[in-house]
Amino acid sequence: MPERILPIGNQIGAMKAAWPRFSIRGGDRRQSVRWVGGLKPQFIEYRVEIRYRLLEFPEVRILSPVLKRLPENDEGALPHVFPPANDPTLCLFDPAADEWKPSMAIAQTAVPWTIDWLACYEWWLVNGRWTGGGRHPSGDESIRMGERA
Repeated sequence: MPERILPIGNQIGAMKAAWPRFSIRGGDRRQSVRWVGGLKPQFIEYRVEIRYRLLEFPEVRILSPVLKRLPENDEGALPHVFPPANDPTLCLFDPAADEWKPSMAIAQTAVPWTIDWLACYEWWLVNGRWTGGGRHPSGDESIRMGERA
């Protein structure tokens, strides 16, 4: 039996209830939505954008401050992101492992995972090691459903 898809309206309601600092900044609210809001996992306040289109994975980007890179780092200049390098999407889950499904609420998955990613990023800046686990995505992986690596 196929899983139920959580409608955009339900995603919007869950985000409004759990993360009131995020506001809708685009999308048609039937098939897609774009939220922008602030998160402060440890030391820095980040302005975050979450884009979601039905039947696709949520895409999370950091609007500010600009994510720093460590060019000589063994794990890559900026680990656990999907390309392009000039506008990376955070790697919050493994698309190939079905860790996120359209039946899941973004408010209970993508936002907490973003907080965790940012905390790992802040620690990575200090010691150069990614402590968040997971599999580093390769440059040819897509984050669209149905186009998994």
